[in-house]
Amino acid sequence: MDTLRIPHALESPTVVQNFSIRLLGRGSMTLPDGSAGYPPQLGNLALGAPNIKQNFDNISTNLIPSALNLSNQISSNTFGLHVGSAAMGIPLSLWLGGYDSSRVLGPVSSQPYFSDPCRTDLLDVGIGVDNGISPFPFVEKQGVLHQGNESISDSIQVTIEPLAPYLHLPQSACDAIASYLPVTYQNKYKLYFWNTEDPRYEPLVKSPSYLSFTFRATSLPQAELTIKVPFRLLNLTLQAPLIDRPTQYFPCQSPQADGMYTLGRAFLQAAFLGINWDQDNATWWLAQAPGPDTGRTPLQEQFADPFRGSTATWSDSWKGHWTPLSQKISTDSSTGSTTMADAATPASGLSTGAKAGIGVGCAAAAALVAVAGLYFYRSRARARRATKMHLQQAAEEKRIKEGEELKGPQIPFMVEAADPEPVEMTHREMFQELPGSTPPQPPPKQR
Repeated sequence: MDTLRIPHALESPTVVQNFSIRLLGRGSMTLPDGSAGYPPQLGNLALGAPNIKQNFDNISTNLIPSALNLSNQISSNTFGLHVGSAAMGIPLSLWLGGYDSSRVLGPVSSQPYFSDPCRTDLLDVGIGVDNGISPFPFVEKQGVLHQGNESISDSIQVTIEPLAPYLHLPQSACDAIASYLPVTYQNKYKLYFWNTEDPRYEPLVKSPSYLSFTFRATSLPQAELTIKVPFRLLNLTLQAPLIDRPTQYFPCQSPQADGMYTLGRAFLQAAFLGINWDQDNATWWLAQAPGPDTGRTPLQEQFADPFRGSTATWSDSWKGHWTPLSQKISTDSSTGSTTMADAATPASGLSTGAKAGIGVGCAAAAALVAVAGLYFYRSRARARRATKMHLQQAAEEKRIKEGEELKGPQIPFMVEAADPEPVEMTHREMFQELPGSTPPQPPPKQR
């Protein structure tokens, strides 16, 4: 146990007593082929569990949202998350006790849970283009999840798992998607590297093309929810210590060691996730999140029915950051565009410590990188005093827009006001309580 102090620029810190932590003094992670051991670089900060407290023998410890809710610092034992994208200048959005409605577009899937939230049926994966000429031999293609795999009859069960870095799908589905892309499969990493010299590469990743995920959503009249992830967000960068020089890759991979199909941080760049840990109202939410052309002023909301989202459209939230094609690019639709290098039987995925190039993560039971920003409701008086810090935002936002990866102490710390006036604290006001260089690991998830 420890005392967690979350500093604020102009106020005394928020304190969580008896905070549940687990520290590892030594550790090593390896590539899928068993080579290249390297130390883990990211820790995780638990954002709740179905139990209000975690008990170890005779010791009772606290988790952040439930402790803040019990002390009346936030109004509910909930959180709302949009991971965003450092490279595309979409800041992390994380609220405790509510959510930012500007990060919610279109219909919202609301689903109850009994033990583990964030588990749902994936009905299909598709490929499409929002506007302009398609970079593919088609404008839209459905049935990609089932392509080449007759054992998938209706759907597969997936977990929205923010600790996982990639799209962990059946290998047949990854291969089917990759067959339409200029990528090469690398067996050492169990990943697809973009062929950046291919003339199709740049037009495709900059075009309004996307990968779509269709889920079962019984709470919606149409009983389905589709979330689109632009290929701009799936053009990620693998870096040291995993590889000698930065390399662009497509983040689709077979399941991790537990064998579960998961949609990780690569997916959550474009999706909103919310959870209510209150067992009387145990619910989790999933929705489309916007692109970089959206307002930067957060719109504070409580989780309630009806669920309030933004009136903006997904297309408008991206229109300034992609380039519609005015003419066809050359493709080989007969054999596909994927080449296979050292192809082998699929193995388990990269460890969760792998750098995915998208900055932050959190557990399916809601854990987040320890130095990520936390959002809190503050009083109106505090918000007015804190507005003096707005001028400090410009330099930080410029750095993010220029494509720096959000990692470690570079991730900004946010304080949200009761009136929707955001105040951004720079990375220098990050966590100071936990000593040493080894980041904390998430406490055991309660079942």
